[in-house]
Amino acid sequence: MLLTGESGESHLCENKQWEEGKVMSLRMIHEIFDSLPECEEWNAHLLKFKHSKKQGTTYNCRKIELEPLNRINVLIQDIRDTYTGTRKNRLEKYTDVREYDGTCNGTTVYKISEDNPNIKIDLDALFDGIADSDSESNPFEMKAQAYILCGQIEKNDEIHQIKLISMNTPITTLKNRFFHNAGKFYDISDKVLNLRVTMNVVIYDRTVYFLDMAGETLFNMERAYKIKCFDAVEEIVYMDIVTDPGMFRTTATSGPNPRRFTAFSKSKLQLLSKKKNREKVARHFGIPLTSDKTHFDTKEKKDAESLVKILCGKAMWDILEEIPVEVDGIKNWMR
Repeated sequence: MLLTGESGESHLCENKQWEEGKVMSLRMIHEIFDSLPECEEWNAHLLKFKHSKKQGTTYNCRKIELEPLNRINVLIQDIRDTYTGTRKNRLEKYTDVREYDGTCNGTTVYKISEDNPNIKIDLDALFDGIADSDSESNPFEMKAQAYILCGQIEKNDEIHQIKLISMNTPITTLKNRFFHNAGKFYDISDKVLNLRVTMNVVIYDRTVYFLDMAGETLFNMERAYKIKCFDAVEEIVYMDIVTDPGMFRTTATSGPNPRRFTAFSKSKLQLLSKKKNREKVARHFGIPLTSDKTHFDTKEKKDAESLVKILCGKAMWDILEEIPVEVDGIKNWMR
């Protein structure tokens, strides 16, 4: 599609703003890690969480203290060096930051903004768990699934809360590790606290950044995008554009499709309310229409799934070879 005139200029302006936003987001993440050593009052917590259909997600924390007193600052410096050090660092691999859309691109940082309309997480439950952190229970009996570092940094003369979360099990038993005593080496049989310097989730005030997909488990993202999926499927069925609602529901709510609905586009669905647009989709993507060209024929699973891909940003038209193609996700065109 070629854009000309005022609409084209507007689109290019939006692209420029998006590109600037992407760069700013990556720069901000770099600045967050670079600023970590500036905070000298970090708190560390072991974290255990449980997902329940009735109670949602509950988070239990156990505060941990390291000796000597400045030892946690050494850990923070190691984390900073890992992500922004002068040698090869972990932030170098990322090329963009985008709102969480269900895709799994290893070079993308996915964020969940507080006002994200597409996906909802219970961030307050995590914050409450940290605020109620216990300091008396036996940490080795807790079966912690992650650990959290909580601090704050100053940016633009404002104080921002920072939480770094490592999803690696922090309590472990070392195998084939030995300590030395009186000229001999002995098994380390006791459980130990293993605080890794690799982080999976960064929370900046109330914005969540996934550095990889391990963070999905923390917020039960599967439940979140399934809720979005079921709501969207009912909207599609209600619009009365498919011939077999049962087949469409079954297809759309199974396999990889619920995850795809994280990027479901209501605007695309509204466009399909017009007959001429349904005809265009049928022509380009091979989804059959009824004889009167009013409904998509979805009695076949493959056709129902094709419609899901179109509505969830996974289907594009190659203008050079003039063929439909499946894509990982949609971003605005960059120039």
